[in-house]
Amino acid sequence: MSDLEKQTQVTIDGEHDTDRGWLYTMTIRWIDGTTSDHELTLAWVDHEHLVGGMISPSVLAKSAAILACGYLGQGEMPARCDVSSLRRIIPDFDASVKAM
Repeated sequence: MSDLEKQTQVTIDGEHDTDRGWLYTMTIRWIDGTTSDHELTLAWVDHEHLVGGMISPSVLAKSAAILACGYLGQGEMPARCDVSSLRRIIPDFDASVKAM
């Protein structure tokens, strides 16, 4: 378990198919014990680019959410975000998510 995973717990509550990929609803339990609800979208193209279909979309979504929590923090984590946006704002996102 990585240090990021020890700091926050991400639970995927639901997975929904969309026209371009998947929508995940999730609950984040922060290190202070509080929780918040979030949605994360993952496009097929990002899934293919990042992992070549080698891991399930839900595992990738959870890893992306953990990275976002670590980078953005509790006060800045948006209620809804997309993996493609996270790839643009988090330095070395692609390599970091692949290493998880």
